[in-house]
Amino acid sequence: MVTMPPLHVDAHILVVDDNAANVELLIALLEDEGYRHIEGTCDPREVESRVAKQCPALILLDVRMPYLSGFDVMQQLSALGDQAPAVIILTAQIDTATRYRALELGARDFLTKPFDHLEVLQRINNTLQLQRLMNERLERAELLESLVQERTQELARRALQEPLTGLPNRRALLNVIQQQLDTKCDTIVMFLAIEGIDEIARLHGFTVADQVAFSLAQRLRAQLDASASTLGVWNSTEWVVQSPCALTNEAVGPLVQGVLGCFEYAFEIEQMQLHLGVRIGVSASLPGRKTDQLVRMAALALPQNVGCWQGYNDQLEHLLQRRTGLRNGLRTAVQQHELYLAYQPKVDLESNQVCGVEALLRWDSPVYGHVSPAEFIPLAEASGEILGVGAWVIQEAVAALVRWRCRGDVDDAFSVAVNVAPLQLAQPDFAQRLMQCVSAAGLPPHCLEIEVTESGLMQDMELALRQLQALSQAGFRVAIDDFGTGYSSLAYLKKLPVSVLKIDRAFIRELDTNVADQKLTETVIGMAGLFGFSTVAEGVEHYAQLKLLKDMKCDVIQGFIFAPPLKEAVLLKIIKQPMCNAVTV
Repeated sequence: MVTMPPLHVDAHILVVDDNAANVELLIALLEDEGYRHIEGTCDPREVESRVAKQCPALILLDVRMPYLSGFDVMQQLSALGDQAPAVIILTAQIDTATRYRALELGARDFLTKPFDHLEVLQRINNTLQLQRLMNERLERAELLESLVQERTQELARRALQEPLTGLPNRRALLNVIQQQLDTKCDTIVMFLAIEGIDEIARLHGFTVADQVAFSLAQRLRAQLDASASTLGVWNSTEWVVQSPCALTNEAVGPLVQGVLGCFEYAFEIEQMQLHLGVRIGVSASLPGRKTDQLVRMAALALPQNVGCWQGYNDQLEHLLQRRTGLRNGLRTAVQQHELYLAYQPKVDLESNQVCGVEALLRWDSPVYGHVSPAEFIPLAEASGEILGVGAWVIQEAVAALVRWRCRGDVDDAFSVAVNVAPLQLAQPDFAQRLMQCVSAAGLPPHCLEIEVTESGLMQDMELALRQLQALSQAGFRVAIDDFGTGYSSLAYLKKLPVSVLKIDRAFIRELDTNVADQKLTETVIGMAGLFGFSTVAEGVEHYAQLKLLKDMKCDVIQGFIFAPPLKEAVLLKIIKQPMCNAVTV
């Protein structure tokens, strides 16, 4: 008997020997020891089919047999790889060649004939124990491989998914569009510029903004499912839709309008009614267009107004090239002396004298000719070039004022107004540098008036307040430009050190015919008087407008009724003249 009971009594063991007595002996020996699943065969040709039907844990295998040798059987078993059963070789001759060949084919151990019972049982027990350990390691390895494969698949899925909404991300979208192009099917790409998410995050927190984005994703998916479209996230505020669609206005229009409709009603989040807006650019899969081009063209087609959509056309490409050229040209415009200042006179309605000018930036490009400020100033602000250009404007205006005062062309009360962009006002040292510039020129601060827009103030009210308070305390005059067109509020007028309100030309244009504009303008002038501000009306062109403004007690006018923006030489010729009789009331 063995010194310890077998550990693997349930192991399936197959005995293969052409001598039936050996097979019966081994089966009896193992059964007496407690093993319960023992089979035997004297025909080695049966081994392959038996293993295929139920693979044993261990095969006790004779080497020399008719039809197939033990080596032949082991070569058959090698096809099973790691799943092959353990093999103990039964042989009467353990010569070196037999041993090496058996080991080469994967034999685990040897039993020599005639059998020693204790040795047979111990070697079988040892081999089964080793086989069990190997099987457990193999199972763990397979489990680990399976887990790694699942994790890899999950990571691959997440690599194509935007985590917040679960929508396809940029990479996945490009794959979808490419697949559609590969099938030669018509497709359109919608580029959605979503307005309002960032503002919601600032006002209500990122958690609320995330909930709104998730709700939007659900709403858009419900709208687009019927059209077999793919909705995905390009970035947090720009999403993309790919739709298989005929390239006609009749097919594209309703599809885009359906997307626009998803933004028409509010999102209910934490008992709040929150609204989003969207602008949509659309491109189509015309011949020669590639995946990245379709997305770029759709983005280029984005309209200016919220709630609208626009399809791509070649003119948009031309405009982009022009904007790029202008942006590049602005970088060297100051050094190349392409910029200059024009000055539009401001006339005091009580004295009919020119009391100051507004310095207006002009650009004559050698490539693009005269470029409108309405075109190049937004580009300068967007690119950051406005910082260098704005500093140049202040230096030029200060230098001009020094020249005029030194020659006696203007009196001590004459002022020059310069426009300050939001990005300039956002520079922490702007006020300090401006004061140093004026002081170095030997000018009193009241000679320079700073014009800021309402929208510029709103970008960082606290910083703007500190800057303007410093300038006001130093003696500079501060004007709110385009008053009434932005965030007009008595609250910020009370806080800001404002000296002048400039009434936007939008209210002056129809002042003589529009009762509402008359009431608004009169209200602004009256309110300015209560606050102690002076008022400047921009865009005055007609006698009727002038008369109304004077009756309303407006302080200063500015407009073509007296003069357009002028070059310095022309300005100085008329600067001392009173308003001509044609406009004097």
